[in-house]
Amino acid sequence: MSQEHMQQLMMIAGLGLICWLLMRGKMRRRRQLQLPTTFSLGHNGNAQSSVSSFTGTKSLGAPAEVLRWQVELHDLARELKAELDSKLVAVRAMTNSYDQATRRLAEMIRLAEQVQLPATSPLAEVRRLSALGWAPAKIAQTVSLSETDVAQLLALDCQRQAEKTERH
Repeated sequence: MSQEHMQQLMMIAGLGLICWLLMRGKMRRRRQLQLPTTFSLGHNGNAQSSVSSFTGTKSLGAPAEVLRWQVELHDLARELKAELDSKLVAVRAMTNSYDQATRRLAEMIRLAEQVQLPATSPLAEVRRLSALGWAPAKIAQTVSLSETDVAQLLALDCQRQAEKTERH
């Protein structure tokens, strides 16, 4: 059984024990509240009985070992809650960081799409010659690039044009 499952099992067992102790104490207090009045009425009507008040876990009548377990379970619950809270804060910080990076990246992509290529760039020249109807082999010779490079530039350019039309 893994450590995580063991912790969960101990937490459930502790909560069950706490519920049992609280219910047991509640039943005892209810009986104690009913007994003194009936006893005092039957024994001596003028006598005043003192009803014991709740004094925490001591009034539950639980053994000291059970009370120690209860304290340990409360401490464990507090530690686990603190760990969860700190992890939640870390996850929130990471999420905010990722959201901010996503916004920056989207802005950079938008700006990059607006950049105009200089007329002397190889891609601009390949585009111009392709628009004139030149074959990729002839374009490659003219701009001093390999034919595969020209084909890749043209394919990439077609892909970008298709993406732009899909967005709009």
